[in-house]
Amino acid sequence: MRNKKLLIAGEAKSINTQRLKSMFVGKFEQIEITEGIDFSFKNFFKAFFAVKRLLKRYQPDLIILYQVNLTAFVTALAKKKGIPTIAIAIGSDVLLMPKRGWLFKKILSYTLQHSDAYSANTPYLMEQMKRYCLYDKPFALSHLGITPIEASKKEDIVFSNRLHKPLYRIEDIIRAFANFVSMPEYKDWRLVIAAEGNENKLKELAKSLGIVEKVEFVGWLSSEENAKYYAKSRIFISIPQSDSMPTSLLEAMSAGCLPIIADLPSYRGLVENVRNAFVVSDDMIQKADYINKALQLDIETLARNNKQFTDDYATIESNKQRLWDLVDTLCK
Repeated sequence: MRNKKLLIAGEAKSINTQRLKSMFVGKFEQIEITEGIDFSFKNFFKAFFAVKRLLKRYQPDLIILYQVNLTAFVTALAKKKGIPTIAIAIGSDVLLMPKRGWLFKKILSYTLQHSDAYSANTPYLMEQMKRYCLYDKPFALSHLGITPIEASKKEDIVFSNRLHKPLYRIEDIIRAFANFVSMPEYKDWRLVIAAEGNENKLKELAKSLGIVEKVEFVGWLSSEENAKYYAKSRIFISIPQSDSMPTSLLEAMSAGCLPIIADLPSYRGLVENVRNAFVVSDDMIQKADYINKALQLDIETLARNNKQFTDDYATIESNKQRLWDLVDTLCK
């Protein structure tokens, strides 16, 4: 039976919050987001009473706390007992909040302990959430989902579309590519760098390494433009210092790219070295000699493995079903 009203406590202007909302269309007759409320610390009490008024007016059948942050905490404090609540972690919340001090750790613990079910996008994040939950309550492994991308004829392209911030180590990618194309058999390969940031610095690095004609900076791409590069690129590379389960990696996997990824806890239990990707350690990243090694894998078998993986785990429909099933455990 379709439930009547869902309230999502989250940032209404966020594209991810809107994507989450769309996943419950058809499950609820009405869906509202906590829009127009300032959830900053300085506005704490005003936000608390604003949520109280919203709950009294709207009377939701279910609350979803999207990202376990101050917004979720205020909503958990303001809600009445008996309203089923699902807490959805995105990664930076559960992984980083405890490191900000005892107050933030208390905020995280209270929010999770006053929720009735949970969702995380990786097994690692799920385990970290469980450290703050008092009871054995329902969990779902879910993601916002992707639309799978069909591979086209692959070209000798290494594609990177993460932001140009130190976290994503784009400079290290350029250095590794310079070593790669210095080998005669790989001299015709191209590196395509999408997204934005300190692009001038990256261009200067490519120039100093003598590969400026082999590196193309394409700027911020639309979803359709990204899909075209996934479809034709032979390698996708993403080596951030920390991450959750990025949509870009899942899209690249669905498109038959060979992913080169960092060795991060968030990938474990989902993405396996050799089976799904070529996993590089920090030491390998420093040596910058791994791209040619990745090409020694059985790429056709890896692509088949990743198609099966993304069909099972990453599609919008499969994730929607897991979230709907989680709702059904609370709203019967």
